[in-house]
Amino acid sequence: MKIKHLLTNSLLGLALVAGLTASAQEAKKIQPCNTYAAMEEHFAQDPAARARYEKISAILHQEYLEAEANRASGKMSAPPVYTVPVVFHILHQGGSENISDATCIAGLNWVNLDYARANFDASLTDPPFDASYIDSEIKFMLAKKDPNGNCTTGIVRHVDQNTDWPQATHANNCLYTWDPTRYLNVYIVNQIIPTSTVTGGGIIVGYTYKPGTWPTSSSADVIIYRHDFLTGGDNARSLAHEIGHWLSLSHTWGNTNNPGVACGDDGITDTPITLGEFAACPTTSASSCVQTNTLLNGLNNVENIMNYASCPKNFTTGQTTAMRAAIASAVSGRNNLWTPANLTAADINGVASCAPMSDFMSTASGGYTVCAGQSISLFKEFSYNGTVTSRLWTATNGATITTPTASTTIIWFPNPGISVVTLSVSNSLGGNALSRTITVVNGVVTATNGITESFEGSGTPPNWSVINPGGVGWVQTSNAALHGSFSFLLDGAISSSASEDILMMPTMDFVANPGATLRFSYAYRRKSATHNDIFRVQLSYDCGASWLDVYAPSASVLASGSGGVGASNFVPTLAEWKTQDVSGHPNYGTFVGSPSVMGRFYFQEATGGFGNKLYIDSVNLVAGPVGINELTRHLRLTLSPNPTNASATLNFVLSNDANVKVVVMDVAGKLVSPEKAYTLAPGDHKITLNENGTLSKGIYIVSLEYNGTKVARKLIIE
Repeated sequence: MKIKHLLTNSLLGLALVAGLTASAQEAKKIQPCNTYAAMEEHFAQDPAARARYEKISAILHQEYLEAEANRASGKMSAPPVYTVPVVFHILHQGGSENISDATCIAGLNWVNLDYARANFDASLTDPPFDASYIDSEIKFMLAKKDPNGNCTTGIVRHVDQNTDWPQATHANNCLYTWDPTRYLNVYIVNQIIPTSTVTGGGIIVGYTYKPGTWPTSSSADVIIYRHDFLTGGDNARSLAHEIGHWLSLSHTWGNTNNPGVACGDDGITDTPITLGEFAACPTTSASSCVQTNTLLNGLNNVENIMNYASCPKNFTTGQTTAMRAAIASAVSGRNNLWTPANLTAADINGVASCAPMSDFMSTASGGYTVCAGQSISLFKEFSYNGTVTSRLWTATNGATITTPTASTTIIWFPNPGISVVTLSVSNSLGGNALSRTITVVNGVVTATNGITESFEGSGTPPNWSVINPGGVGWVQTSNAALHGSFSFLLDGAISSSASEDILMMPTMDFVANPGATLRFSYAYRRKSATHNDIFRVQLSYDCGASWLDVYAPSASVLASGSGGVGASNFVPTLAEWKTQDVSGHPNYGTFVGSPSVMGRFYFQEATGGFGNKLYIDSVNLVAGPVGINELTRHLRLTLSPNPTNASATLNFVLSNDANVKVVVMDVAGKLVSPEKAYTLAPGDHKITLNENGTLSKGIYIVSLEYNGTKVARKLIIE
């Protein structure tokens, strides 16, 4: 038998396999094989890694060839069973990505059936690959002890924003990895975000690295896997595929991202040279590729788990030999995984229950920042590792907890400063506590009567502030002004690449200023047509925990009609000033009726830095369009009870026939109940809101549109 030539391309593939047929995914674009991009990114950052990997790959391939020769000659002794301890790290933000323990256990069981040739469809494999599909004698079992010897289920949960996994910073993200020479680490994430310059978008199933890509014991030597490809039988074959890569296998067509393009070779003796397939399983398994192994002429192993067709069923004997050679090798410490000492330390056969590990998160949009005197609407427990039979929430700095022993609670924070929230959980086997720091900001309104600011005083006006992490900062200048003699300037000509600079406005009261509009004037020159500065006017109703744009023009729009494009020093004429009213932005309505609103002018210098100048002048928060306040008084509009834990009534009076529309939105501007439109006669009117109690606890904006004019009120559901 002639051995096929081993391709030495240093890239490798990613699993898609049967997950492509999952009904929930059919309508979505799939981006398989993202491992190639991940490895290329690593090699670009560390050129020595490529040479190291290629040298190690040659060693592994030689070890595989020797094992093949021993098997063919009958010199191979009875094979040992290689058992690999596994840990799932589930990164989540409280959503569907926080898959159950049962899902992980079922997925791993499916993988084990594939590796043991014990799945229900194994015997349906096309000949002659049916005979070549053997029990690999490789098993994967959840660890029952962590690296410190503590009891574990082998399924660990982490509240972590990297559940939207940025592949470009892979090595920095692997914070939870247990020693990869002792455990196979599988990170479960919500989605994988590719580096756009390397690969396209779409759904990425997962990726990993062949042995030798990273130095031994590197925390980056893991599998990254999307959560919704572990559910439902065949989907788990994508994980079996990934583990095949982790144990040195290539795709059946070789080391490329693109099946169906060119005949390729994976370096395994009993897999045909093939084009490879993607998605739908072809009706014929005939191969059009010329074979160096004459026994495989005309054949194609469409159903191989390392292919991309939607009918995966098998590994070949040669692939099994290669995986067993990799796991027996010292490369990447794979040979330590299955040693008796390591299996004892990981306690893979342990069955004892464990004490719970505490975890929780704030589900509020502001996260862990809140205004003094307000609440974080919901803290939710996500403890794991054992059944919780007792729990207790505590908090410092005078915070009040509504339900201290429940799995969810609301906490009020009366005092500015730092409050530490702690959740303690336990069962009969022990307990654990976790604390998170809450920043409580003084949200006292300093602009009770609106804002009229032209920067004519000395320096930064009272209750304004400058935040300049970029080291440049907004400064008062007399170089130019729309009104008076002064304005505020951000000098991009001395700003470094991507530096951020913020000018904070006073805290505003939109209740005391109903219908108020926020306007300002600016002058700006863009350095060049490719110099993309970022400018935003942003508001926050939660003391800076979150910000919403109310004006976000492109650099081109910002410059148009003002200073235009040019590198020369910009000192605007009166004609180059523009006035902008941000109250027409869709997000502005979110803040209507809020008693404490922070505002800021945000600027980020373009990549490359050293642009031109931006001036701000004449900032005004003033009464809204003529008639708004009169209309409010005329309608005698009230909303009661407010706050409420049930329904509320919108009361108003009409003096003539009118078309009325009522809209209820959450603070993010999302419609939470159907719009209601009415044609009403003169007189008193009452409209019941939240009649069925469907609104959850939180803050909502109720908008009454009266003959095309809108008036809004804030509704609090307790």
